[in-house]
Amino acid sequence: MTANINLLPWRQSRRYARLQWWGALLSGSLLVIVGIALGYYALSRVDNRVDLLLADAEKMRAETLIALKPRLQQRQQQWQQAQQREKRREQMRSWQSVLQGVAELLPEQAWLTGMTWQQDTLELTGLTLNVAALHRLETQLRKHPGFQLGSSGETRQDAQGHWQFHYRLIRSVMHAGAL
Repeated sequence: MTANINLLPWRQSRRYARLQWWGALLSGSLLVIVGIALGYYALSRVDNRVDLLLADAEKMRAETLIALKPRLQQRQQQWQQAQQREKRREQMRSWQSVLQGVAELLPEQAWLTGMTWQQDTLELTGLTLNVAALHRLETQLRKHPGFQLGSSGETRQDAQGHWQFHYRLIRSVMHAGAL
């Protein structure tokens, strides 16, 4: 006769081990799901916070730009004025060389009493001691590369014996950009 083996305690321990394993698997799965949910929740909160911070930063940047706009416009206007001043200075510098050239053309016996500039015309008025100086001046003015001698005005002798002259010089087309 065979001996009966009582498998009841073994079955119970095996059943208990399976319950523990399934309980651990279920608990672990539940913990993983809860962890993922909490991570997603935390990530969404951080994302919302970042969105709020970005919106606030954008709003502050827009307000700052609006506040800086008048100052920027003022700086731009000052820059444009400085550019215009520099352009005028450059024109004056170019005029300095032109006037220096005209002054070098004057004979020693001639001097200017007036000079006017309108558009492309330079008008010179002055005095010479004699007619020869007047002719030398006219010859020199005809040779000036930046101007063409236009109509010469009235030439007469004053009470002191000086010859008064009036010349109109027209800026030549080749040198128009220099002035």
